[in-house]
Amino acid sequence: MNIEFANKFYSTLGLNENAAATSGTWADMRGDGGQLGLHIAEAQTRNVDAGAVELQFTTDENLENTAKRLRDAGYAPSEIMDENFGRYLTVQDPDGYLIQVNELDEEFSNLSYETRESAALK
Repeated sequence: MNIEFANKFYSTLGLNENAAATSGTWADMRGDGGQLGLHIAEAQTRNVDAGAVELQFTTDENLENTAKRLRDAGYAPSEIMDENFGRYLTVQDPDGYLIQVNELDEEFSNLSYETRESAALK
């Protein structure tokens, strides 16, 4: 993981660097609703596990605006998908990890994960 490139990517999604190691091995990113810790893994291999983890974020921003901001910053978001559980897009971060960005749907925001998933399967 390149902390500098990851920092730029997640800043595009609305997170801001709160603290970082001068060694460049970690950074703490914060947003209105939480935080994300970026840390270089101990393994010596590089990108072997890229794609093995998927991160998912939820935004209260219109996804068309999120997609435009990602494209303007040089990233390639997917088309916006509209499913039973709501709208989302995906994009790869600089290390090849798939990131899913869900648009906050007020109708589903107070339901449990299990309830949302069972509704999506019907």
